[in-house]
Amino acid sequence: MMRKRDGGEREMSSPSASERRYSELGVAEALRRQYDYPKACEELSLVLRKAYSKLPKPLQSRIFQDTLFAFRRLPEVQTSQGMSSANVLVQAVEVSLPKQKKSVAVSEFKNAMVAHKRRGKTHQDEGTMQVPQDVLVHIFRFLDVQALVVVSSVCWAWNSASCDNTLWRSQYSLLFGDYDIKTEGHTVEGKDAITSLDWKVAFKRKYTGTLTWRLTSHRAKCEHCKSLLWTSHITCGRAHNCPEMKDQKLKVKSVLPYKIVEYLLGDTDLTSSSDSDSDSDGSSLVEQQLRRLWAYPRLISTRNLAI
Repeated sequence: MMRKRDGGEREMSSPSASERRYSELGVAEALRRQYDYPKACEELSLVLRKAYSKLPKPLQSRIFQDTLFAFRRLPEVQTSQGMSSANVLVQAVEVSLPKQKKSVAVSEFKNAMVAHKRRGKTHQDEGTMQVPQDVLVHIFRFLDVQALVVVSSVCWAWNSASCDNTLWRSQYSLLFGDYDIKTEGHTVEGKDAITSLDWKVAFKRKYTGTLTWRLTSHRAKCEHCKSLLWTSHITCGRAHNCPEMKDQKLKVKSVLPYKIVEYLLGDTDLTSSSDSDSDSDGSSLVEQQLRRLWAYPRLISTRNLAI
């Protein structure tokens, strides 16, 4: 495997280095978490399509085992999003794996689908338990943005709790830092501008106005310790435990899907402070790359935030 040096030369990257980078991605661990399962399946499918054939044999075997594990987990997944993501993964299997491994993986997927349907028939919905709104708001502090949007459609009570202004103020501060009144164009001045602001609207405006957060929302890099994070771990009630942050505020930057593949292949260093995704530079190139990377049938709606 080749890797670029600063002087333009290319050096060999040892197989152990690519395995270490794959371990840092934490895909297998994410598959075990039901709320990260869909995103992990999509990332794994991307790795299969764009990186699998270029990786050393030991790592190929590990990725194959993770793929089988993803299908074995499917019967426990209770969301249509998880089901759709598993379909995306099996599509990647069919075009990326050699014949024998493909046969094993597809068979595992079919068995998982049968088990999933049987499990669905035996588990009947017993209704939504009524929980006080203040308790719901407290619980929702432990959700990431995507999950917060999803729970808002469960029922009227959950929708009301998910719209709590303090929740969205915390989410805004967590992901984007302090609100700049002048930059954001809010007309009310001084302290009243912050207290009277509709933070959900402010978050949506900021989110949809930032290229990298709009295009992908499941990976981020801590600007302090340079570690890769799943955005589901960046919540108001369970913030990233950064050893380098000290008294500073959390500062994260979105990592685009193609950057994950480049990192795994050793073509980019996500831990370097000089390697950062710009929200304004090269946006057309980024969009072209993303179209190529995600050029397979979409079985579910886009992951763009729909608040």
